[in-house]
Amino acid sequence: MNTLKAKNFHFIDDMDISALTLAAIERVESFAANVKLVTGTWIRRSHDRRALAMMNQHMLDDIGLTRHDIDREIAKYFWQK
Repeated sequence: MNTLKAKNFHFIDDMDISALTLAAIERVESFAANVKLVTGTWIRRSHDRRALAMMNQHMLDDIGLTRHDIDREIAKYFWQK
């Protein structure tokens, strides 16, 4: 495979372009998978906090939490642990 030279620049041959394209696609796929994972975590936290907010005192006693614990948890934003 020939690599063209112009001044101090090297042009990428076809083989390198394919490898670079594949690497870029893999990075985009990895990024998309991470976005999906993080989004799922945020949605789960939001649902869990809504469910906690709806619990009565008897339910909280069963799971060993106080109203103060719940108030502190539901005050968090969806991205906070």
